[in-house]
Amino acid sequence: MAEQDVPLSEDEVRQISRLIETLNASTFDYLQLEFGDLKLTLAKGGQGLAPAAAAVASAPPPAIVSSVAAAPPAAAAGSSPAPATATPAAAAAARPDDGTVAIVSPMIGRFYSQSEPGAAPYVSIGSTVGPESTVGLVEAMKMFNAVHAGLAGVITEICVQDAALVEYGQVLFRVRAS
Repeated sequence: MAEQDVPLSEDEVRQISRLIETLNASTFDYLQLEFGDLKLTLAKGGQGLAPAAAAVASAPPPAIVSSVAAAPPAAAAGSSPAPATATPAAAAAARPDDGTVAIVSPMIGRFYSQSEPGAAPYVSIGSTVGPESTVGLVEAMKMFNAVHAGLAGVITEICVQDAALVEYGQVLFRVRAS
């Protein structure tokens, strides 16, 4: 990118924020995009970048860091990547044993907490579930797959947002077994 700052619109900042969320939820270590004069490199997990990517990542425009409130500054900047445990899934999985059981995603896809837009969510914090209770849906390739609790208990934590991309084995909920 040139030595001058590139002003970004709010929509562009939101798109970059979504890219950061998608990268954090993926198995990829970094993402490099180039649109005209704008070059953007996002990295995570302390993974080394190729020399050319590292050079781009070391000089991010300040507008990205200051405008992306939803993303951690290190992830937006790309120059000092956040450790892998900074992702919500990894932080939830690394939690000390507090007596809860994790309900994990059975596949990669997009998680939905309700059956259709505007409907009530399947579960909320404090909801009682049984082994066959549907707690959400994971959509992959236009196919919706029900996620079942797999045990009886009470939902104590919701670890993902509605419509978020999830990976196989990612913690979706925490349940206190009854």
